[in-house]
Amino acid sequence: MKQRMSLIIRFFLAVVAFIGIDQTTKWAAREILATRQLTAGPIGLVLTMNTGIAFGLFSGRSWVVPVNTILGLAVAIAGVTAWDRGERGVARGLLLMFSGFAGNFVDRLVFGRVTDFLWVRGWSVFNVADCLVTAGAILCGLALAFPKRWGFHA
Repeated sequence: MKQRMSLIIRFFLAVVAFIGIDQTTKWAAREILATRQLTAGPIGLVLTMNTGIAFGLFSGRSWVVPVNTILGLAVAIAGVTAWDRGERGVARGLLLMFSGFAGNFVDRLVFGRVTDFLWVRGWSVFNVADCLVTAGAILCGLALAFPKRWGFHA
């Protein structure tokens, strides 16, 4: 039981660290990009406020936030469970995904929308939390497809 509590504490300390990084970058974007945009060719920093979820999907839909919150909590529980089973790659991927969900949820609670600022021409404007969700999903996929190489029972 003591080992499980230690695991849960470490999981959530990592989440807090990722949320801190996400929120710091969003704060900087709101401060610096409020009056200007910084673009260079196909990439840039452009401040937008998003009422949807990752990459602007479902913008303006009021049901998205509660569904996204429930999904985020399920991911956190699955992450701790995967770690307990020795599925380290999956657990790390779920940790990243939950951190991203949580980072954007903080924005929704505080501002009613999410701060996006990373722009790629022909793609979208997104933020660090969106990157965490995407990287976590990729890591989970790799861990499930290649369990020995990507961290099962490591």
